[in-house]
Amino acid sequence: MKNKAIYNDAPEYYTYFFDLIQTDDLDSEFEKSTALTLDVFNVIPPALENYAYQPNKWTIKEVLRHIIDMERVLAYRAFRFSRLDDTRLSGVEENDYIENVNLTDITLSDLKEEYLAVRNSTILIYKNSSNKMLDFKGTANNQTFTARSLGFSMIGHNIHHCNFIKAMYLNK
Repeated sequence: MKNKAIYNDAPEYYTYFFDLIQTDDLDSEFEKSTALTLDVFNVIPPALENYAYQPNKWTIKEVLRHIIDMERVLAYRAFRFSRLDDTRLSGVEENDYIENVNLTDITLSDLKEEYLAVRNSTILIYKNSSNKMLDFKGTANNQTFTARSLGFSMIGHNIHHCNFIKAMYLNK
């Protein structure tokens, strides 16, 4: 990402996610990461949906569930901040979210449908927000963010997991 100012609007550990993004165009990057996600998850055969590359690692379905869950959390934070809400928001424990969901009867196809619904909702939050709304600073998990930095973090997080799926799950 060229706009290094965004790096100041999120905790330092988000740098990794920001570095995965090519441009400063939030709308374009949302669209590109959506396409990447569908490209990656569309090539996974049903026999690999419950595959984990090692014991005690997430399955492919669990990775997509995680992407969806974290986008919901981050989009909610972005929505609140974009409405100039300065209420301190709590953190979440991603592993608890996966442990407390049963994916037995949910197919990868179901998860892809849900991913698209969540992603489209997220995109609309951003399309309907002004610069003032996107640049408002709020606090979540005792860290400062803007709605804009949360958008880029969702994109980078999404790219990270797609790259990981390709490297660890599909290149056996």
